Amino acid sequence: QVELADGDAVVRAGVDGRVSLFRRATSSFDGAKKELSSRRDDVKTFADPDLDLDRDLVLVSSARVGLPPECSGITGEVTRVSFDRRGEPCGAEISWFEKKSDKDEEDVPLATLVVESASCGGDECDVVTRRRASRLRDRWNEGLKHGFVLDFSVFLTKLSDPDHASAEIAVDLATSGDWFGGGHLMRQHWPLNSGCWEVGPHYPFDNGPNGVNTLVSTHWVSSKGAAVLCDPDTPYLHVGLNAPKSNMWDNLGGSNRAFGVGIQNATRHVLPMDCTRHDPDGSGREGDGSLRLQARSRFAKGKGAFQMDHPMIGWESSFDSYDEALDTYDFSGSFDDDSFIEPHVERSMERTKMKHSEVANRCLSMRVALCALPDVRAATETCLATLPRPAAPPPPEVIRAPIWTTWARYKQNVDQKKTLTFAREILHHDLPASVMEIDDKWQAGYGELDFDMTKFPDPKEMVDELHALGFAVTLWVMPFVEEDTDAYREGSEKGYFVTSKRRHGNLKPGFFKWWNTPPVVALDVTNPDAVNWFVTRLKSLQQRYGIDGFKFDAGEPCFLPRMFETREALGHPSEYTRYWVERVASQFALAEVRTGHGTTGVGVLTRMGDRFSEWGSGNGLRSIIPTLLTSGVMGYPFCLPDMIGGNAYFGRRPDRELLVRWAQANALMPAMQFSIAPWDAGADVAELIKQSLKVRERIVDVMIRLTGEACLDLAPMCRPMWWLDPTDEKTYRIADQFAVGDDVIVAPVVTRGAVTRDVYLTKGSWVDISAEDDDGAERKTHRGGAWLFGYDAPLHKLPCFVRVDDDARDAS
Repeated sequence: QVELADGDAVVRAGVDGRVSLFRRATSSFDGAKKELSSRRDDVKTFADPDLDLDRDLVLVSSARVGLPPECSGITGEVTRVSFDRRGEPCGAEISWFEKKSDKDEEDVPLATLVVESASCGGDECDVVTRRRASRLRDRWNEGLKHGFVLDFSVFLTKLSDPDHASAEIAVDLATSGDWFGGGHLMRQHWPLNSGCWEVGPHYPFDNGPNGVNTLVSTHWVSSKGAAVLCDPDTPYLHVGLNAPKSNMWDNLGGSNRAFGVGIQNATRHVLPMDCTRHDPDGSGREGDGSLRLQARSRFAKGKGAFQMDHPMIGWESSFDSYDEALDTYDFSGSFDDDSFIEPHVERSMERTKMKHSEVANRCLSMRVALCALPDVRAATETCLATLPRPAAPPPPEVIRAPIWTTWARYKQNVDQKKTLTFAREILHHDLPASVMEIDDKWQAGYGELDFDMTKFPDPKEMVDELHALGFAVTLWVMPFVEEDTDAYREGSEKGYFVTSKRRHGNLKPGFFKWWNTPPVVALDVTNPDAVNWFVTRLKSLQQRYGIDGFKFDAGEPCFLPRMFETREALGHPSEYTRYWVERVASQFALAEVRTGHGTTGVGVLTRMGDRFSEWGSGNGLRSIIPTLLTSGVMGYPFCLPDMIGGNAYFGRRPDRELLVRWAQANALMPAMQFSIAPWDAGADVAELIKQSLKVRERIVDVMIRLTGEACLDLAPMCRPMWWLDPTDEKTYRIADQFAVGDDVIVAPVVTRGAVTRDVYLTKGSWVDISAEDDDGAERKTHRGGAWLFGYDAPLHKLPCFVRVDDDARDAS
């Protein structure tokens, strides 16, 4: 095996494809490094498995590469070791060679694993004799320390079934404790290893075939301080975490998955499934215990159990068909902010050139960084430091008071009269005015971007009245256009829409089904002229009617037509999402989006996907805290937790208790959004909800301050309990509490019928500011680092604890 060091991290990579990551508990490594430096030219000595450079190591993570069947019985060889100019090892390569029938045949590897120090490439590192010297340095792992970048490559020309091949790096879950990050899921497990996330395509979906939802990332962290990051532009990236082991029913096709839209989702199982170990009712499954990261040769359904049918099957990445014309293609001058757009285009071309070299060699490469940090908070901060940061936060108005939207209350039956009536009723019930968002069916036709004058006879008058009542006004938009509109006729003539040479069903090429009717085409967000056309029409709406901003819906590539084509060929499906957020939504200060991948640099509200109006963790009330916390781990601090009470889909509406408890759970999250009117759920519901809003009023200035701080380092506004004390093991599995900053703990009730709950307080002294003391006595101070069992939480109460100075009160 080979052994390398980077800061406090040590990695051992074996010729069997196993990789172990350690963190040094002491700094006794210097002497061993000097000894190694004196004999650096002796590769075999360096690869000696008996060489123990530091016995004082803590195992943080272990991984293995997925060698193809052709490597069976073949032992790898250490084929290269790299040294920096100080003479210290910084990288190594292990290769697995095909067994030769002729000794004169050239050695051609079946697979290779390159391991490189994460900090290699800085001023102190002048790497020599390293194969593919520039391949491992990229923006996604820039600045990492205390870790290593792995590049596992599989050469397809040597494989018997290249169409179903993959280059896989699998990280063992149990070694590293509990896991967090990776993406929004329909059933958001916290920690992730309490579920069984099936291996599937990793790009934004609206309820994907394996449960992946609208927001994804490519980093994960563990309670023992492991940080795992993978190249976000891996063209056909597949991910699974603790994927369920197949049974007979699965192998007969019972587990085959498919993406659906609209009513198709009503009967689908909400995924990922629970894991047996963490599922008290015994309905869960046994997982494989690995985080599996795969670079595949294409998107396909797959073989055997857990096949995945989704719209990207048949689509080809631009990395598979490199075009020299891209070298001179210039977007400069086409967007309002050239300095923001041009680096993205430049980065895309750099990646394309790199991927082209792999295609020419018929090679699949999976790039993963493994870092060993002291704890889970440090691991998260390390990952966040690699991501773009927003220049400014959302406007404070959307943090200070709830957003109101017409969707769940009126669905597509919204009109001018109902909108104004809704606004007046809000004020009549003494609830705060902030933003009134007018949702679906305000347009004359989808994509027309003008009001339906039958439903909204005088939009300017309506907007003026809403402004006078104290509401800003936003409109729901998406990148879709229906055929029978002036917008389609103009845009199609100018080539502004995504195209496809393939018909799907009885639809015209380029058209596709979505959650509404009729079928639509999608704006080509890779085309600068199309983007300018779309944005100009939005700004015209603002000028003519006084519109303040927009709710940007959709943007996930799952809706695009099969085998789609865009003006700028995409290397990864998520690039469509990035362009929608970066090139369109970012141009408006008052905006919200619901999707993203690599879009942390845009400071808008990022909404959770549509919630169901139910209590459970399968996209109901109990899903919103885990999803909120996952947003923070992923680098999206400005989380909008969808509509309070859910969307009332499939005839299900929240009752009095559910709506009140949902409002309490949401009350101290970054933003609030109502649609189902509180007074519609019961005569006293508005008054009960006001009590939660009063708690928010006491904390909201802290929240607004946190939005500014998040722009500096992407630190979550709403934080997991382990953020406050990352070495406290009792915090790792708390999925129904969260912290606001470091000094507020929120513990809402999320179980039907409950009037008490157990609350965990981290170290320190805490006071419940929601407690009402009838006798005016001083509120009780609680000593942290312990549970408060059976804590009183009747329907009117939201337990909210604020940290106090230990010297200020007597601990109880």
